Amino acid sequence: MNDTIDWNVEIDTIRDLRARRTKVGPGTSPAVIVIDFQRAFTEHEKIGPGTAVALAHTNELLEAARAAGVPVIYAVMILDSLDDRMLAQRVRSSLTERCERGNPWTEISAAVPPAPTDHIVEKTVASAFYRTRLDDLLAELGVDELIFTGTSTSGCVRASVVDAAYRSFHISIVEECCDDFRTVSGEVSLWDMQDRFGDVVTKQWVLDRFEAMQGADAEAPAEATAELA
Repeated sequence: MNDTIDWNVEIDTIRDLRARRTKVGPGTSPAVIVIDFQRAFTEHEKIGPGTAVALAHTNELLEAARAAGVPVIYAVMILDSLDDRMLAQRVRSSLTERCERGNPWTEISAAVPPAPTDHIVEKTVASAFYRTRLDDLLAELGVDELIFTGTSTSGCVRASVVDAAYRSFHISIVEECCDDFRTVSGEVSLWDMQDRFGDVVTKQWVLDRFEAMQGADAEAPAEATAELA
């Protein structure tokens, strides 16, 4: 490793590059997807204060999504056997050891509780798409954009974003709603995803969109009533 690199400068540089990178833009039928905000990944020994902050931001976003009629999907790591994990996780120590079905660590964090109308997709590896029902669910919902939240930014979020990009979804990664205890990995992954796969966006940008969607939904019945009068 080059010991002369100033990593603070490098992080500032990639943040600037990310801000200036051309945006793909949103779709017309979004869904919010919450990646791995389970107890195993939000209450472990290495988390920092940023985890609670990301969870709080995400809960605000989810409440706004539901109010706007935007589908909410939780992708959660659930293993019937630890042998279901990919090879590297079977060889090395991994938080996925806590993810066997029935283990309390698999529970969704109480900070982002699912609503009865939300969808839960079980997965066994990093990507929410690999051998899951997510493709069928998105087709059923008519979704053309995925708004990503969750953990870890450099792991399961990025893996799911890459697979979503391969399927040509519009992709919005909400910066404040993604968490990674590997701080540098998280920052680099946000730049990598913005550069190659989708758009890194702010929570406020998404909230403004949801508010506009609510307004449009409220105007439609009024217009229909006026036409009948």
